[in-house]
Amino acid sequence: MSQPTRWLWGVIPLALLWGAGNLALDDAIQRNVALRAEQAVQAQAGSAPGARPVTAQVEGRDVTIGGEVMSADGATKAMAQLRAEFGVRRALGGLSQVVAQKPYSWFVSRLPNVVTIGGFVPDLSVADANAVAASAALPGFRIDDRQTVAFGASEGFTAMTAAMIAALPHLAFGRIALDDGRFCIEGKAASPEAFLALEAIGAKPPVAGFNAVPCGLEPPTMSPYRWTATHATPETVEVGGFYPDEAARRQILAALQGSFPSPVTIRDEMKPGAGAPSAFIEKVRRAAADLAKLRNGKAEINGDVYALSGLGPSNFAACQALRLQIAQLDGPDSVAQAMIECPPAPPPEVALPPLPEIPGPILDDVSPAPSSSSGPGQGASPARPAAAAPGAKPLPADPWTARRTGDRLMLAGSIPDAAARAGILALSAQFFAGLDVEDRMELTGQQPAGDFAASAAYALEALSKLKTGSVTIRNNALAIAGEAADAAGWQALRNLLSGARPAGLTVPANVGAVAVRPYGLSLMADRSGAAIAGYLPDEATRAALHTLVAESPLSGKLEDSAVIVPGAPEGFAQAARTALADLLRLDIGTVTLTDQTLALRGLTCRDLIRSEVETSAATGLPPGFTADVVVSQRQTGCVVDPPASCQNDLDGLTRQNPVLFAQGTAAVELDAVTERVIGEAAAILKKCPGSRVTIEGHANRDGEWKGFDNLDLSLRRAQRVRDELVRRGIDPAQLDAKGYGTTRPLLPHGALQSREMNRRVQFTVAK
Repeated sequence: MSQPTRWLWGVIPLALLWGAGNLALDDAIQRNVALRAEQAVQAQAGSAPGARPVTAQVEGRDVTIGGEVMSADGATKAMAQLRAEFGVRRALGGLSQVVAQKPYSWFVSRLPNVVTIGGFVPDLSVADANAVAASAALPGFRIDDRQTVAFGASEGFTAMTAAMIAALPHLAFGRIALDDGRFCIEGKAASPEAFLALEAIGAKPPVAGFNAVPCGLEPPTMSPYRWTATHATPETVEVGGFYPDEAARRQILAALQGSFPSPVTIRDEMKPGAGAPSAFIEKVRRAAADLAKLRNGKAEINGDVYALSGLGPSNFAACQALRLQIAQLDGPDSVAQAMIECPPAPPPEVALPPLPEIPGPILDDVSPAPSSSSGPGQGASPARPAAAAPGAKPLPADPWTARRTGDRLMLAGSIPDAAARAGILALSAQFFAGLDVEDRMELTGQQPAGDFAASAAYALEALSKLKTGSVTIRNNALAIAGEAADAAGWQALRNLLSGARPAGLTVPANVGAVAVRPYGLSLMADRSGAAIAGYLPDEATRAALHTLVAESPLSGKLEDSAVIVPGAPEGFAQAARTALADLLRLDIGTVTLTDQTLALRGLTCRDLIRSEVETSAATGLPPGFTADVVVSQRQTGCVVDPPASCQNDLDGLTRQNPVLFAQGTAAVELDAVTERVIGEAAAILKKCPGSRVTIEGHANRDGEWKGFDNLDLSLRRAQRVRDELVRRGIDPAQLDAKGYGTTRPLLPHGALQSREMNRRVQFTVAK
């Protein structure tokens, strides 16, 4: 008997299980169909990086396919195969052939704190890798990722983007871009080395198949902009610093190679840098030409300042001429940087007084002395007795003398025996190699008191310290006179005489009879400082020269290598002070004071200073001194902007109106001419506020014979002008007053118009 109610409850769960199984089976079937559909498409049509991926959607037994494939024919075959697949009723949609992106562009850029990456990449994994690499290359920067996926990347594209990101730290700011197989780097390099590294990437790309194109890569801007060339050896020039571009670099190397008379090896250590000063290549050419004129040295450009230093020509006159020539061609801010070391002035010809005739004794029954032809250049000695004959009267003992002059050594006087002669001649060859030796010594047979051989050796050693002079031994006492070639020789002689000496020999307590000749002093001054070298008679003279520099604009910029050497010609200290005072008033100059001869060469922008210095050197030196003075007015390097323009205007005012104040000691009242000139001076000074100005009072020699104090008069005149300028609105802190009396004449005292020209007030604007 059927009971439906009982079996119904068993059918319901079975139905539910059957339905759930069918649903689960349908999802699996759909996924399987979709996967087989995509695989079929890829097998027939292929896939491409960057193409829109193939996707399949299944609804029941219908499949909708889409995406991009490499081949159109493959797409048709793939659709046909898909329709034939088991379980597929219909294949819908379609496949399209992928089209490459042209141009295929990509870039990475750097700005402050931000890195931007944009353009096309083959897939998202490449995009992610690029972002990670950028963050690692520039830690702390924000990464703005704008990359999109596209088909058409060339072979090696992924490696190239990685290399470009790795180069990003070399840029201070800029952009690196790829465009198909080309790439370019633009912007400002972070350093000269970084610029060279980026240029190397362009010259040799890191990935084959890519080529660089120029697009505006610049080296960093360097400040200060430096360039140097060092001629250290005759065959080598080392060049360093910066060059603005490759064309300029080639020009620099060509200028250096072409400036030297013989080929040189150039060691190029230059680095790229932007910011070169104006006319940079012209300055380099000038520097190369100047450097080639030195024996060795260094040329340097630092911003707008050109510096040259080194050893000038070995000829003194040629070196001094070159030094002034270089300064004459220089610019307004660089003449102070020309530091050329010249050799000392050649010594004047010194003639020793003629040797006195040394008569030999006339004796009977004596045998001739042996000849002294002991070596090349030694003169034969005249016939002299070797010893007193038996029974003869002993030979009177003449003093023994050695005299050195020019290339000759003369030996004369009494010696005891042939052994003494041989010893003296051997020592002469030792101490005076290369000199002709004239032997006039006479054998007496008498043994003097003390050790004659040791005393003669000591005397010859003393004479070897001199360039000319004589030593004499008389009654066991040494006398020495002559000239040392330099301070070193003089000091060596002094050390010898103060040390151990032969027993019984009396030596001079000092070397007062020996002078250094030539007695020379060199002075140099330019805008960078002053230098003193050579000889000074005492510390008082040194202190006076230091004071002159301290009171000048070069205060604190003095190099003093002079040594104290007694024996200066009379008036030498005064001549040195006068020469330095004149030198400090020039823009650049040198003084060589040799014995009683002064040579001054210099340049100045002020014609007034030229006249004063020439007059001072011609009339202000002590008696017996002569001067050779050449002061030229600079043709270049004289700035025309304030405050230099004020100096030019004030000098012009002084030239047009040399007479200020009337004649006489009490004449400090304003006359019409003086008042007008002071008014014009005030108008000029108002154009240069803040410039320090010294008002200089000068006087002629009228009245000195009556006891008038021209120094006080000149100071009072300068002070009166200062007071009048202050009354006309010039800041008193801007003005100094100084009187020079008759010490700085514009014309030699006594010359025509000297009374009017020398009685003046003029102005010096501090540089």
